[in-house]
Amino acid sequence: MELKQKGAKADIGSFKQLNISLIWTSAVDLDLMAFYKTKDGRTGGVYSENYAGGTMGNLDQFPFIQLSGDAGIGARGGDNQEDMRISKINDFEELFICALNFTDASSGNNKVFANYDARVRVMTDKGETHNVVLDSRQPGTVAVICKITSGFIASELINNSQVMDLEEFRSKIPGADKLKIASKVTLKSKGDSFAIKSKSLSGELLINLNWNQHPQGAKKGLFAKILGGGSGDAIDLDLGCLFEMQNNIKGAIQPLGNSFGNFHQPPYIFHLGDDRTGAFSEGENMKINLAQISQLKRILVFTYIYEGVPNWASTDAVITINVPGQPVLEVPMGSQMDSRNFCAIAMLDIRGTEINVTKLVSFHKGHPECDREYGWGMRWVAGSKD
Repeated sequence: MELKQKGAKADIGSFKQLNISLIWTSAVDLDLMAFYKTKDGRTGGVYSENYAGGTMGNLDQFPFIQLSGDAGIGARGGDNQEDMRISKINDFEELFICALNFTDASSGNNKVFANYDARVRVMTDKGETHNVVLDSRQPGTVAVICKITSGFIASELINNSQVMDLEEFRSKIPGADKLKIASKVTLKSKGDSFAIKSKSLSGELLINLNWNQHPQGAKKGLFAKILGGGSGDAIDLDLGCLFEMQNNIKGAIQPLGNSFGNFHQPPYIFHLGDDRTGAFSEGENMKINLAQISQLKRILVFTYIYEGVPNWASTDAVITINVPGQPVLEVPMGSQMDSRNFCAIAMLDIRGTEINVTKLVSFHKGHPECDREYGWGMRWVAGSKD
């Protein structure tokens, strides 16, 4: 049975399990989600763990909803399907089944679902099947497909057919206010970690180093030279990394020695340039090719003081790691007092498309000492910047 029109209803009776499938073949990343309001006023949702705060749910205990997985990652075409099972709906006042277009939502676009060949199939354990086609030409990134209500005798499936932008969706659908396409996570203490589960297999992972100026007795621009120890010596703070690939090739990306890497060829890491003055408002940046992220095994992000007296407390240095559609990950150095000029800030361990970031903030006398600490096993020679 196909529920073609908005408001069309189907009696789904009582059931032991309800199976809902989102099916499409277009090159777009769609996500099946459920949001609810319970009869006692609680709100929430079941959606992919690849979103900050997401949960796959639980079929044996509240909310009695479970999501199968996350298909279509990287906007890949083919036989894409996400499944959701529901074993009980008696607790719900309202239960909405939705599809979010992550591809467009993460880039700020509002396209139409009619561009894609998506449909939702609802099947009861008695074999009754109901279909809702996502063919709306209303611009928006979220389709509120159907609403399921529980009655005294039987349950009902209602075709909602509403398409909204993300903000309208968050404000109108109960529990949807908790959904975040991107936010910020701060690793506050040494050893803190966070797993970036990338939904995008294209584009770039951007690593940024920025720092502030706190000179004594002078008030200058926010991102100007940093004075070390009150001596007046300017600090040249540099961003770099050690990398190890899956084929065990190892190396370093850094301004020292003009080793800026390559985005499109191994090691798929590229340093965007050296800010020798500290005056560039965007700091220093490295980008990693997400399409080739599985070729990398681990990356150690570091910063070092090429010139000047080490005064880390004055730098307020912060590393941020940005993946499209994921929380911005912030790794602050904090107020550190150490006379050594090299700091290992974070380790990125890569397993497929999952990137686990751990805060290090360990100080060393130079590259070789850091290498020994983390077992890179490289040979080092003195270098300079032209």
